[in-house]
Amino acid sequence: MTDAIPAETSATEHRSSAWRWWKNLNEEDRAGRAELRRCGSVAEVAFTAPYHQLLRRLGSRLKEGDAMRVAALAAILSHVEDEPASGASVARQMGTAKSEGQNSIVSDSRFRHLLRADDADDLMREMIRIVRQLDRKVPVDAMFRDLMRWDEKTRMQWARDFYEAAPITKKA
Repeated sequence: MTDAIPAETSATEHRSSAWRWWKNLNEEDRAGRAELRRCGSVAEVAFTAPYHQLLRRLGSRLKEGDAMRVAALAAILSHVEDEPASGASVARQMGTAKSEGQNSIVSDSRFRHLLRADDADDLMREMIRIVRQLDRKVPVDAMFRDLMRWDEKTRMQWARDFYEAAPITKKA
């Protein structure tokens, strides 16, 4: 009989460094998570130990100038408590209505404001608000990947996902 690797361990091993950092932050570093949640800017995040732990985990995979975006993501991820059961993208989650006949979870104007976010502080503030609106459940790896990129291609994909999921509203 062979020793089988538990499914949870096996799945965890194949997750990103950012996901493992987030999981540790949620389960073992409550003080670090609270410290990040209190940060109001990317500069404040840069003075925290959990941010530097994330940087160390990411290591040489970072490009020059990505440190500010990683700081924003550290703050955003500190507000995420779980991942959704569905495999929906963050943008699709935002566009989905909570129940029949209602508007999207995230308003169209807030979503467009997010798409216009051009610096790390704006991105951080908007995404923290949105994570809260999504009941603190977002797919960590997908969000991390998309927000690290945050280019026109990513914004276009988010717009498609959001508006495909958004309920059709009738204008008078």
